[in-house]
This record gives sequence, structure tokens and C-alpha cells, in this order.
Amino acid sequence: MTSIFGFLSRLEFLQNAASNVLVKIDPAVIHNLEKYHTLNKVHYLSAIEQIEGDYLEFGVFTGSSFCHSIRCVRQLTRYSSKLQTTRFFGFDSFAGFGKLDESEMHPFYTDENFATTLQVVERRVRKVARNLSVTLVPGFFEQSLRPGAAAFGITSARIIFVDSDTYSSARDALTFCRPIIHEGTFVVLDDYFSYRGSIERGVAAAFNEFLESGQFVARHVFTYGMGGAVFVISKVLV
Repeated sequence: MTSIFGFLSRLEFLQNAASNVLVKIDPAVIHNLEKYHTLNKVHYLSAIEQIEGDYLEFGVFTGSSFCHSIRCVRQLTRYSSKLQTTRFFGFDSFAGFGKLDESEMHPFYTDENFATTLQVVERRVRKVARNLSVTLVPGFFEQSLRPGAAAFGITSARIIFVDSDTYSSARDALTFCRPIIHEGTFVVLDDYFSYRGSIERGVAAAFNEFLESGQFVARHVFTYGMGGAVFVISKVLV
């Protein structure tokens, strides 16, 4: 008796139709859709776990994922009233990458691909935020993050989204977050498998160094898109 799978596998026209549709969709579109779905899941998980703290995003670019997180919180307040007090902090140069070390060079990570303006992003974010607390901090991380989290009044992080692509920016972001991370903090790394999958370059290197300090234990939750990964801090050791 022919199985359903065997029957479907011979429907060549369906396979061709699916292939022709999918091949025309830019992989970047698929990645962004999965990123939005991932952020929604992370906000949901932090809500049902009653995780406290603010939302921090490093690498805001045009503000699309930042605005999406604001929408997620609004929709999920029914699961946790604590979400209503969430503050949103976005950090970006709003001018691309600036000068990169040779080890951080990547064919896609260029100022031409990632430059935007603070004014444009602010207008977009304000329309979505309405009465929620939103702070956008311009500047390259080595300067803008130097004062530390306490200088911004941040004492606890619920979700940290690192979408800044390079090793040095991710290192600076994670160093900034170190004092405000606690058990249950979610860390979303959008470019975890970049640089040909190397664990010695890019965001992966920065996160591995962060864990090797011995202060935190993290569990991998899931991956998404074209190289994103989500971790949750399961234990703070010191």
C-alpha cells in the first residue's frame, strides 16, 4: 500500500510550485520574520516566568525590531502586569560601523548597508511607544556605553538583544549588561553564526568570553533565521 508520503513525494508540480515561490523570497525577509517571531516568544516566556527588568537592544538600525518588542509587550501584559513597567533602551551609532579592526571585516557589515539617522528612528519609535518609556542612545559603543548601566538608571535586564554584528560591539554591550543580568535574563544574539561559523570571531567570540568569565551559566533556548541564537541565564555564580 502506497504511503501518503510516497504519494506526495511524486507530486512534482507541487514541489516545483513551492520551490518557485520560496526561491523568490529574499532570505533577509525570512530572517526578519523569524526574528520577530523569536522576540515574541522571548517576551512571552519572560512574561509567564515573571521575569523583571528592562528591554535593552544593541544595534537598533531602523528600529523595526525595537518597535516590534514594544508591540509584543503591549499584547502580552495579560500574562504579567510587570510588563507594564518595562522600559525600552536602544543603543546604536546610527551611523554604521565606523572604523573596524581588520579581524572584524565582513563583506556584508558595511556602513553603506547599515547607516541610518537618529531622527528617523526616533519618529518611528515614538509613534509606536506612545506612553511607554523609551530611550534611544546614539554613539559608538566604546563611548556611549562607557558610563555603565547605572548611569542610565538601569538596574535589571529582562531581555538583552545584541544585533550589532561585530565582536567589539557585542563585547562592549555584554560588558555593559554584566551588572544587570540575573537568573532568567534572556540574551538574543542575532549574528551568532556569522564569520563562517567561527567561535573566535564576531558575536560568538564575545559571548563565549562573557561566559568564560565564570560569572554566569547560560542555556541555549533556540536558534532562528540565518544565524540567530537565544540563551537564558540559568544561574549567576558571583
